[in-house]
Amino acid sequence: MQMLFEAWLLDNNYKPTTAVDYPDRLRRLCAREKISYEYLAEHLSEIIPQYDKIGRKSSYAKTSHYSVWNALCRFKEFLAELDVESAN
Repeated sequence: MQMLFEAWLLDNNYKPTTAVDYPDRLRRLCAREKISYEYLAEHLSEIIPQYDKIGRKSSYAKTSHYSVWNALCRFKEFLAELDVESAN
């Protein structure tokens, strides 16, 4: 799923550095939380608010200028687009 997310970012005109960085940030987040990428995808709507500016895990997101939160939001967009494509 990480590689598909990276390809999606590139297809959506994100810089190559961002396309590599965001999936890696999510991989590290999964390792930190001891969850899988699949679990992250299934529980994203519960996880994203924890890392926004007033979330209970915002201090972790703040250390990287909210790049983790941005990666989570882009991952949500990616998953939504996958659902639309798989429905067609």
